[in-house]
Amino acid sequence: MLWEGVRDEQGLHFRQAGPEIEPVAVIGARACDLAALQLQAAHFAGDPAFQARRRALFIVALDCAFPAETCFCASTGDGPGVGAGHDIAMAELDEGFLLRPDSHRGQAVINALGLAPASEAQQQRVRDELQQAADSQSRSLPGRDLRDELFARQDHARWAEVAQRCLACGNCTAVCPTCFCSANEARPSLDGASSHQVRLWDSCFSFEHSNLHGHALRDDIRLRYRQWLTHKLGGWHDQYGRSGCTGCGRCISWCPAAIDLTAEVAALLGEGAA
Repeated sequence: MLWEGVRDEQGLHFRQAGPEIEPVAVIGARACDLAALQLQAAHFAGDPAFQARRRALFIVALDCAFPAETCFCASTGDGPGVGAGHDIAMAELDEGFLLRPDSHRGQAVINALGLAPASEAQQQRVRDELQQAADSQSRSLPGRDLRDELFARQDHARWAEVAQRCLACGNCTAVCPTCFCSANEARPSLDGASSHQVRLWDSCFSFEHSNLHGHALRDDIRLRYRQWLTHKLGGWHDQYGRSGCTGCGRCISWCPAAIDLTAEVAALLGEGAA
């Protein structure tokens, strides 16, 4: 809930909702997730509810020694090794995990465990594993700033071709760790004494998302897919100084039509299959 309006004898009053925040620990977050969380934090910088939840979040991250076939985080610069934005990072070896802190809270937890220091040989094995993981990724994007190239191809025939396969189901936006589209909905009480304004998840692939005064600005799948891809890989540079893609590959894994973002970009840029 974002805010609520209440009617009483003195009139109509509005007040911001104060969500009850409980501490939450996330174990196993990946480098692509942490990069996405930093982008979400930039987008919701002025949102008190988001900021409160973020402060209550304790993150134990995990390096990706064995990326999935759909991963391409090495080309976006967001993995496979964990960067910043966590409390504790773990690296997996045959004999166990190497832990390293990235916050005072994380350091306190590690100190309480009484662990032995990692050897230089173990740390080198971690570095070698991460390099092998990066080298093993078969997918990639052709660059980290594709803004101008994509904006120059808004009339490319490929948009119509991919629209013939795309179901506009929104799976890609549902699993993307950086997608933040939402819709607001008013929920009045039955007695008319109050009304709650709530924020709901939404997708730029839904027909209603681009509604403006009852008219959908993007009334076909071609326009919706183009909006998603050009905003994600192009427009985000104007807003946040980087691409909105962290290379997790989940949009590829969960697409029922087997649409591959990296292949679509390669086709648009005329570079063949990525």
